[in-house]
Amino acid sequence: MKKLLDSLSVAGKHLSVLDRVFRTHYQPYTNNTTKLERLPLYDELRKEVYAGGKKRGTYGFARQMILGDLLQYIFTGRGYYFAVRGQEERETFISVLLYICNSLILMEDISVEIELRNTLLDTLKQKIGSAFFEDVDQELSYDDLRGYDGFITPNEGGEYDDFLDSILPKRVGAVPELLVYAYLIRKNYGYVVPLLHSQRLIGNQGYIVPPDFLLLRSKGETFGIEVGRGKEQQMGSFSTVTSIPVFTSGVGSFDQPQPFRCGKCLKWIVYCDEVIRLCSRNEEPDAEYVDCHQCSLYDNYESALEHCPNIVYHGRAVDHYGRVKSLRYHYDCVRNDPEVTTVLQRARTPKLLAPIPWVSGIDYLPEE
Repeated sequence: MKKLLDSLSVAGKHLSVLDRVFRTHYQPYTNNTTKLERLPLYDELRKEVYAGGKKRGTYGFARQMILGDLLQYIFTGRGYYFAVRGQEERETFISVLLYICNSLILMEDISVEIELRNTLLDTLKQKIGSAFFEDVDQELSYDDLRGYDGFITPNEGGEYDDFLDSILPKRVGAVPELLVYAYLIRKNYGYVVPLLHSQRLIGNQGYIVPPDFLLLRSKGETFGIEVGRGKEQQMGSFSTVTSIPVFTSGVGSFDQPQPFRCGKCLKWIVYCDEVIRLCSRNEEPDAEYVDCHQCSLYDNYESALEHCPNIVYHGRAVDHYGRVKSLRYHYDCVRNDPEVTTVLQRARTPKLLAPIPWVSGIDYLPEE
């Protein structure tokens, strides 16, 4: 991800240099800039580009959404120029999307990797300085999180989740959106129009909230795809105004959405190299997983079991809290669990597998 983000940073520096030179050396530009910065609420607009934290309310600020939008822009706002060059570029583009999703998933591990979390907090404060905090409340939230030495999971540390949320790009949202994007462009559902950066469509009478994607299909059909549940009312409003039907979609099932959290270490489960290779070529099986017996990246199954860090065990094991539960686990986390040995000896279906980022919710939308 470094090279992509470095290029994004250079683009920002380029714009800053243009502004600084013209502001310093060309009086008409300076005069115009002065008028611009005196406009009412100009600073409120600035908060939509970077705001130091997360604050709820009608006119709050959401750094996590800004970071997610900027990252997604690389792929949905510029990356398609690369993706349409040819088949090899298209496959590479999909691979990049999936590896970027893995990077975002791994960032989430600061919820349980306390030393890493503190290193990140210290570095952000040092490198960004005062702009890292929008107000005193955000500074206090930072201090609270920096002094906390526990996990932040659905079962503990919930009071620290807001500030943790604010330092990562669009937690929970960015990964499913990019995975659905990758799925739609490698299947044959139509031409994909990303609206991830147009979450308010403005007209003279106000605005409407569109879905995350539009699908343009043959015979004049247009469908909306919204990623995630809980927005049925606003999607209903969009459909009423535009007469465009909207499907609610997700990665994995709605009851057990992806990505998954390991039941033992509580870190997140990424997509393995074999799954990414198959998805990039649109050759993944019509299933929810790849059986690790069928992996082509290792000479044999025994070698995969010994060397692959991404094998997932789906079955009964002793979880993080000491309970025997049927969950998804990193196989490395539970391979010595007697319960796992018993399950594997008796299993009639695959228990060691690699999840595929399949998309639910569009079952009744046929491919063209």
